Amino acid sequence: MPMLGPEKVSSFKLQLARDELEMPMPPTKLAIDPLWQCLCPSWTQAAIPRARRVAAQSTRPIPRCVKRPPPPHAQQRHLSTQIHSHSHAYAAPTTESTAGPKFTYVKHAVSQRGEAVHRREHALGLHRNAKGDNGQDLRKEPTPYLYSRLRALAIGGKVRECRVIAELLIKERKEKPNVQLYNALIHSNVSHDEGAAWRVSEYLEEMREAGLQPDTGTCHVVLKVLSVHPDHLLRTDTLEYMKARWFQLNEDGAHEVAAGLLREGLFEQGLEKLDAMRREGVRLHGWLQDMAVYMLSAAGEVEEAYRIMRLRYDGGEIGLSRTVWYTLLDAGSSYRHHPSTSLIWNSQVNAGYLNPSTGICLNVLTTAAQAGDAVLATDVFSHLSKRGTAFQPIHYQLLLECYLSTTPPDLKRALSILTIMTLEKLDISLAETRALYLHLRSQPALVAEAFATLRELHEQGRKIPIAALNLIIECYVQQRNLAEAMKVYKLIHTFVPMAEGAKKTFANIETFNLLLRGCRLASPPDEGLASFLVSELLALRIKPTVLTYDRLILVFVEAASHALKAASTTTEPTQAQAQRAKSLQLSDWAFRHFIDMQAVSASARDHSHDHPSNDVLGLQQKATLGWMPRFGTVERLATQLAKVGDRRCWDVLQAGEDQGGGVDGWEAKGKWVRRNVEEAWERAAKADHARGGEAFGGRLMGQEAEAAGVST
Repeated sequence: MPMLGPEKVSSFKLQLARDELEMPMPPTKLAIDPLWQCLCPSWTQAAIPRARRVAAQSTRPIPRCVKRPPPPHAQQRHLSTQIHSHSHAYAAPTTESTAGPKFTYVKHAVSQRGEAVHRREHALGLHRNAKGDNGQDLRKEPTPYLYSRLRALAIGGKVRECRVIAELLIKERKEKPNVQLYNALIHSNVSHDEGAAWRVSEYLEEMREAGLQPDTGTCHVVLKVLSVHPDHLLRTDTLEYMKARWFQLNEDGAHEVAAGLLREGLFEQGLEKLDAMRREGVRLHGWLQDMAVYMLSAAGEVEEAYRIMRLRYDGGEIGLSRTVWYTLLDAGSSYRHHPSTSLIWNSQVNAGYLNPSTGICLNVLTTAAQAGDAVLATDVFSHLSKRGTAFQPIHYQLLLECYLSTTPPDLKRALSILTIMTLEKLDISLAETRALYLHLRSQPALVAEAFATLRELHEQGRKIPIAALNLIIECYVQQRNLAEAMKVYKLIHTFVPMAEGAKKTFANIETFNLLLRGCRLASPPDEGLASFLVSELLALRIKPTVLTYDRLILVFVEAASHALKAASTTTEPTQAQAQRAKSLQLSDWAFRHFIDMQAVSASARDHSHDHPSNDVLGLQQKATLGWMPRFGTVERLATQLAKVGDRRCWDVLQAGEDQGGGVDGWEAKGKWVRRNVEEAWERAAKADHARGGEAFGGRLMGQEAEAAGVST
């Protein structure tokens, strides 16, 4: 029988040498460091530039017609280094190509001298590997058994063992290369560790040069390998080859094509292939659909993954993988996909097949909140309760949002969540009431209903948190209905739980901050009510915050600005003078609150004793250094002082510039504040000069203040 040609034998030998070293042929790498040069004296400095040139040339694909073999001495050095040192620092140029339907590739040239060295090593390797896994001597087995053994090893992806048997059949049994032999060699590359698409291209090229035409079995094993080692061009060439020769793609081949498309990330083409198979009545294998769900979930294509699982679930498929369900639940809840989350929770979690983690449960709860699925949210709470989870405010917040997202929204249940949080001794912050605030702000008529619901819950023995009452006040303040907000404030003491004994009220600093904001938003700004709230704050011994000072300053600045506008619009000189004096006095009080704020900061500088300040709130405090109003408050205070001709506007401006690092936005917009203050000062000077004023630039305009009957 004719033997394999010299070129084919060389290719087999070169591949066996690679396998004997138990390492793949990587791209060219040069290990050039002092330790390597010391351990390998033959690797001289003179050889390094030459090796670099060879490596630079080998990394580029060279057309077969112009490729020349390297010099014999270079090939000998390469092979000797590769075989004896077993190091990763060797130059082994490889090229991978799938150029067109002819399955062409670029083969490695081996010199005659290097081939002799390789032949000796190959003979030793063949002798060592001529035994099977069970120690039997393959050379003693008959040829039909070797073919059967070759096919079995190919199915298992045993690349090296298949090469050994193929070499044995050709060299010793004088078998002629045939399609059956190449099919097994190609099939052996299904191994994800040792297989490779470029090796399939080599086998196909060898078949072409040997005059062997790939049959339908060859094409299908190629597609099977490409489902593990994707190569889009080679797959396209194979399918075109099959189409040209009227080869039918069987069910397994169709599955392999779809798997390869999904593995390459071509999800649209892969899903079209699955749909086409389903329309043609092909029974889709579970492993392919599982793989599609895994890959689509990982890529964030939850809708398509859900569609696949929904079809399988509705079709009554038995034995669906719980891991697949779990993966889809994780992805679906992460992307807030309600249909998939609801399906898996109702069919798998409630049935006891899955026990999702706490993080997934929180995602499911968030998904239910966005979709308004109160039943699903309640199921999540029940599941977490059985597990003994300690509920956090975020859990109740999501449940509250869920009740507000239902159709119609259940306001009473949402408010009752706040009472449950109080019962569980959880602190309720603004974050937990934002959903309720947005809901009531969009429907102002519901604010009174919400307050009535709180009174009803209180009569039922529920403990009403102050955050719920502050929510009602905030809604009225947002509507600029200060009167109703004050009514709620005056009724807060009626919500004090009986267990806490007699109390005047249980309002907190947030309550007063909201009411001060209402004083500023009122028309006109109500500085008198603000003063009353300050006295209430003192009586209840509630410590003010930075926001308290900030809003108190704004109340008096807005009131002063309103009085100044009234003075410019009135036609009676006496009223105009009185309004200007009032504006001047209110501006003075705004500045005093600013000084009080600075005094609170200054008190922290001296830890030896407390310095009493002229704080209008009458409080002696230790606070963090750098208490400053917000950027807008500083700007409006300085500008207002400039408008009434109070030279203390420059003090405020200087304080802002000195502590600009503690005021958000000052570094970017501070220069515009100075410009606005200077312009306001010039306009005020011109207006005062036109009126014949003589006290401009003083702390107070005494004549106008006396005319208005205002004591300074």
